[in-house]
Amino acid sequence: MRVEIGAGERPSPEYEVHTDVLPLPGIQVVCQLDRLPFADGSVSALRANHVLEHQSFQLVEPTLREWARVLAPGARVDIGVPDARYIVTRWVEGDYSTLEANYWLLGGHMDRPAHKGTDERGVPRWIWNAHHAMFDDAWLGQLLAANGFTDIDISCYDVRNLRCYCRRAGR
Repeated sequence: MRVEIGAGERPSPEYEVHTDVLPLPGIQVVCQLDRLPFADGSVSALRANHVLEHQSFQLVEPTLREWARVLAPGARVDIGVPDARYIVTRWVEGDYSTLEANYWLLGGHMDRPAHKGTDERGVPRWIWNAHHAMFDDAWLGQLLAANGFTDIDISCYDVRNLRCYCRRAGR
């Protein structure tokens, strides 16, 4: 089973199961990204494109351990996150305004249709799209290595983002 975590408004057709915290079109499983309803070792590939930064920095390690739990040994992982170091550097050097740096670093992105209005509890939906963790390639690699991942390859794409391909340890 190939799982995309935090698929949002545009689930990837390359994955069979799509999860999100919001019940959006194309989402089969509504759940938190650190509490996946899958059996140990049952996931053959996992994609988390621009979702890990939505988790509190304090919960990133337990989240990665949860992903490792559901992944089969050797399963391929594809993670995308904003490159905080790049964004902050552009802001400090005056290339990004403070507003633009906030948009890319902190998210929220209230301009996206899925994040307008409030949920059934009255919580603004944009809160689910706000960023609560920042990453650079060094910290992301360190976290992955410490939490059950190997063959870690991190590169920059689309100017201000990091793409990481790795595998669940064990083969």
